[in-house]
Amino acid sequence: MLSPVEEIKSRLDVVEVIQGYLKLQKAGSNWKGLCPFHSEKTPSFMVTPARQMWHCFGCAQGGDVFAFVGKMEGLEFGDTLRLLADKAGVKLSRQDPQIQSKRKRIYEVCELAARFFQRQLISNTGQAAVRYLTDRGVSQESVKNFGIGWAPDTWQSLRDFLNGEGYTDPEMMDGGLVVQSEDSKDYHDRFRHRVMFPISDSNGQVIGFSGRLFDKIKAKTVHADAGKYINTPNTLLYDKSRALYGLDKAKLAIRQSNNCVLVEGNLDVVMSHQAGVNNAVAPCGTAFSQEHFRIIKRYSDHLLLAFDADEAGEAALKRSVAMALASGFSVMAVATPFGKDAADAVKENPKLWQEAVASPAPYIGLILKKSLEKFKLGTLEAKKAVALAVLPFIKSVASPLERDHWLGELSLKIGVEKNILVSELKSVQVYGVEGTGVANSDNFSKKTAGTEQSARIKQEEYLVALLSRYPELKKLITEDDLIILSQPGMMAAVRVIMDGGEVRVGEISDSAMLAGDFLDEFVVEPQSEFLKILANLRKQYIQSRLKIIQTDMSKAEMESDSANLELLKVEFNELSKKLNG
Repeated sequence: MLSPVEEIKSRLDVVEVIQGYLKLQKAGSNWKGLCPFHSEKTPSFMVTPARQMWHCFGCAQGGDVFAFVGKMEGLEFGDTLRLLADKAGVKLSRQDPQIQSKRKRIYEVCELAARFFQRQLISNTGQAAVRYLTDRGVSQESVKNFGIGWAPDTWQSLRDFLNGEGYTDPEMMDGGLVVQSEDSKDYHDRFRHRVMFPISDSNGQVIGFSGRLFDKIKAKTVHADAGKYINTPNTLLYDKSRALYGLDKAKLAIRQSNNCVLVEGNLDVVMSHQAGVNNAVAPCGTAFSQEHFRIIKRYSDHLLLAFDADEAGEAALKRSVAMALASGFSVMAVATPFGKDAADAVKENPKLWQEAVASPAPYIGLILKKSLEKFKLGTLEAKKAVALAVLPFIKSVASPLERDHWLGELSLKIGVEKNILVSELKSVQVYGVEGTGVANSDNFSKKTAGTEQSARIKQEEYLVALLSRYPELKKLITEDDLIILSQPGMMAAVRVIMDGGEVRVGEISDSAMLAGDFLDEFVVEPQSEFLKILANLRKQYIQSRLKIIQTDMSKAEMESDSANLELLKVEFNELSKKLNG
């Protein structure tokens, strides 16, 4: 009996799946196209139907259909398995059938609710909501693209519709669509007299809703103290600590731009996308969580923060920024034009919003600037106030080199010796993050090291494949280069070839042999390909050395070992020059 993975592979053709993401052209018995994982003008991405595998000769990424979809969608294996199982029509039996059936029914009821709300928007009762959206600058195309709808000002319109479609009140309750009255135990619609924004998972399936109250004074079914926004409560599908509004539409743009624009609300996302800023997402009625950042990290490690919190939300914002910095993100701030939120800025002038997103400033630099403006220097108390405002963020930063940079900036601006600030840093509490940024960085590194190592191994395999097929390339590699190879088997294979021998089947990995097979039908210029991969591996070796030095610098910094810290900085700078040379 086939395992679920084997059955999925037997039903899906890797070429057809990949063609759903990018354009492929026939190349002999294989297919080729532009790699989606790095920028290139000449196709170096190959797919071989015979082996049901893919490989890129530019970035050395490769694997099976699971590896491709997981990387494209930014999914972990379990989510990739479920996605491809659904595509292949394979039933995954590991999950409790009752839970699986319940999840399916919630997906269905949410999708039907989304369609119901969309139809209500274009009905006579939804015309006032249409005018509201038009006044906010939302185009008809955006309304359609984001599936925006309208929940009528009635108690049971949605419930009656879903009952008619065969769904029970408890099933609607499971989907967060109805509320049960405490006195009568009857059910009524949760969302009433609201503009409705469907919230989807990363695959585009509706899992919940965010409803914005519209014209409260005229509402018959909304209490006077009702909040402007209400969201679906946590369900089997929807978890506000994980959900990101617009991620399903933004994920590819985030990956391609290597930037994720974080805005405040649903309309900010809609209007940003309408203005061509397609990498914008927003939290769903909550502050950003560690889980949000873990999900975003699948696509990019650069955050552009495009909102200023009011006084009530300032503490939550600080915790979010601290978490992002500790997780290894580069956090930049976007100055919204006219001092407005993203939605109003786009309505006023879409081009200015695009320019603002294209020219962000480091968030810590912004905090430093604002603190200097707020606390006029000239007294000891003012210096302490600025330092206390900035140091928690500096302590959150994962990179020792970046922390050193901002300590230098702070020292220069407030006229306090850097070693004194380093000492102060030890006692500073980080906003909402346990321990220091270094500790959090270490935790994150453990999660990402495996992925980085996997990519490096693939490049080493390609290098060996080229050397095996074109032994004359051995003149381009030296004994000193052997240290850049992380795998003893690869190192031994290269040494054999350098000594004039041949590498036999079984002495190198199947992946290296597969890369060699691709060379038969993929036209490459061996020397330029070899030099490119060799340069990449040399670069990665230096980068790995720099990380080790960063760790040593962090330790020296925390122990106030200034002599060792200076020596490490010299070595770090020398390697950095070699890296950029």
